[in-house]
Amino acid sequence: MGVIAREMAEVTCVQVDLEPGVEKPGKAQWFKRAAPATPEPEGDVERILEDLLAPAENAVVAYRGTKRFERYFRDIALPATKADPFRAGGVYLVTGGHGGIGQTIARDILSRHKAVVVLLSRREMPPREAWEAYLSAYPAGDGTARQIRAALRLEEVAHATGGTLEIAQGDVTNVAQLRRIDDRIAARYGPVTGVIHAAGILDDAPLMAKTDADIDRVLQAKVTGLRVLEKVYPDGALETLLLFSSTSTATRSAGQIDYVAANAWLDAYAEARAGGKTAVRTVNWGVWA
Repeated sequence: MGVIAREMAEVTCVQVDLEPGVEKPGKAQWFKRAAPATPEPEGDVERILEDLLAPAENAVVAYRGTKRFERYFRDIALPATKADPFRAGGVYLVTGGHGGIGQTIARDILSRHKAVVVLLSRREMPPREAWEAYLSAYPAGDGTARQIRAALRLEEVAHATGGTLEIAQGDVTNVAQLRRIDDRIAARYGPVTGVIHAAGILDDAPLMAKTDADIDRVLQAKVTGLRVLEKVYPDGALETLLLFSSTSTATRSAGQIDYVAANAWLDAYAEARAGGKTAVRTVNWGVWA
């Protein structure tokens, strides 16, 4: 919604969030069932009309009772300390494991804990015993060679703390593939204790130039991937589920309508899962260098 207004100067977008209406079921009569409950507008029509007739602006609005709230952002002080979601002996699966942000979080876990980190990526890599031969045969700029060198650096970090690095090839949007990977991890190291969902695709382009296939490709990595993770790891199966979102949900940059939507979905999912058996958190990263 916010992206449309940034790309089209003549368009204004307002998102209005309303409370559910009060349900009033119909009365039952002889030989006739009661009519289904129907929501009562409670003045919603008038409120929407007021927003439609107000001076044009791009806003996110929520009505609660008789009050109208409008979203804005401000700085807040974070707590001095925060509980570490990772621990020694944990087994952590990182989707999008060959990306920069996945590599960085893997290094952080391995440098501080004697843990198992499994990097999941769609790209297939040579077997571990063939890495040295591959590096000798291909130039430093080769994509697979770069990933092998990055994995070797992570292995060094893991060895220093007694941790373990594992590379897994598979598609997070494929339920069957993810179940097989989870079975292999459990057989070798024990059940997965935490998942870091860092998979993502960014494809900047104006809305009018995007095809359905372009948008689906961006949505699949984050949204479909998370739905698959939920099937394989239902509430309570994990200690923690960490979702990597983006500040784009606030900045709503032009050219990123699908990327913003995907990250907003992660944010909403984490909020909806608050209070569950699995600790679900979302982190809105800024520009990642």
